[in-house]
Amino acid sequence: MLKNYSLNRLLVLLTTIGFLFLMIDSTIEHWSIFSGHLPALIPMVFSAFGLIIGTIAVRQWKETWIRRLHVFLFVSVFVAGAGVYFHIGDEEDEKQITAVEREHEQKEKEKPLLAPLSFAGLAAVGLLGTSRKWQADVI
Repeated sequence: MLKNYSLNRLLVLLTTIGFLFLMIDSTIEHWSIFSGHLPALIPMVFSAFGLIIGTIAVRQWKETWIRRLHVFLFVSVFVAGAGVYFHIGDEEDEKQITAVEREHEQKEKEKPLLAPLSFAGLAAVGLLGTSRKWQADVI
């Protein structure tokens, strides 16, 4: 099956699999903060859309879906930037806090700053696969 795929299509397939792994990883890492911090849902939902669009693009491999994925990958770069912002920011006012809140706050400070950039990395690989410079053999 894969031997019939062009390099472009394989790169898009690799990107799509990457979105699957990002969706799983984001769900595991953000599980404890889903209820209290709504932006924590963004990487999971965005990865699900990437998985859907990427799967359709790889299976059909038509110009329309390749360009939709191309636009989605450009948006992915902005999502990566927003993720870095959310991981850096969120300074709250000083107030009386309990030991449980202090422990949760300590865990929040341990947010990996480069984790959201995985969206940008996937976008780079996917954009190579959907680039017009490397003409895709479209059906």
